[in-house]
Amino acid sequence: MGSGSTRPNNADDKMFAAIERGDRGEFKDRKPPKNNNTKVIKAKEAISKKSQEKTEKLKALRLAAEKERKEK
Repeated sequence: MGSGSTRPNNADDKMFAAIERGDRGEFKDRKPPKNNNTKVIKAKEAISKKSQEKTEKLKALRLAAEKERKEK
């Protein structure tokens, strides 16, 4: 009688055990992602990318202004 330590306890272990058994198509995570709408996800990524680019441009302007100030 074992303590049950060989049973898979988390989703990753369960997935690997399913793959080893050959049940790859049947494995389903108990906690799938809440939002499956790819349009919303892509829109959020685009917004974050745009804001990141804006931040990079402002940083470049600030560094250029500091460099110009040091030269004078």
